[in-house]
Amino acid sequence: MKNYGEKLNNRSKDIMSLYEMYPVLKVIDKNNNEIISTQAIFKTVYSDEYVSSAEAVCAGVLFVIKGTIKIQKINKDGEETNLYNIKQGEFCHEALSCLSNLESLNITGKAIQDSKVCIIPFDIVGRYFIQDNEFLLYMYKDLYKKFNTVLENKEDMIHESLESRLIRLLINKNSKIIYATHNELAFEVDSVREVVSRKLKSIEKRGYIKLERGKIVILKDLNEILKV
Repeated sequence: MKNYGEKLNNRSKDIMSLYEMYPVLKVIDKNNNEIISTQAIFKTVYSDEYVSSAEAVCAGVLFVIKGTIKIQKINKDGEETNLYNIKQGEFCHEALSCLSNLESLNITGKAIQDSKVCIIPFDIVGRYFIQDNEFLLYMYKDLYKKFNTVLENKEDMIHESLESRLIRLLINKNSKIIYATHNELAFEVDSVREVVSRKLKSIEKRGYIKLERGKIVILKDLNEILKV
């Protein structure tokens, strides 16, 4: 009985935290016989843990109560491209593809830090959220913010030299041995294989890396090049 009471108390706290971060949900809940309070699913996602596609894409819409979820695009070869972060009070727009019966964007979420999330089933979202003008306004404002972030990242990439972008990419792989083809690296830095190959050979001549078939071995701290 005590455990049941603790669980009930913890759920009440989770619901209060959800409404603190997303006031529009509190209004929807109040106007619809507490449908969110009874159907919401709460989950802790630990640092570096992925939010599974079954939870984040198929089962419902993801809301972040605490922490940060990194949203990544996965290409056909399994390579990840960072798009934006979802912090508390923000919205996961991959859900739009499911709500609109569109093809999945192959987007996944990964916790940057221990995070508390809420997943609201799609049937609830479709029936109660999409009919609510305040929720639609909130969603569109958040979508605009995310789109602007992607544009800014793209502009930063364009104005930074290709060599710097390539070096930062290698550094972010966080490994002394990077298994990747020149084609794959070119895709990530928005360039072409031939140009990337020339840049890698130039970096190799300076003694920072060693190029091998299908992999790159890091020999020295690549941050030193960026400081020059």
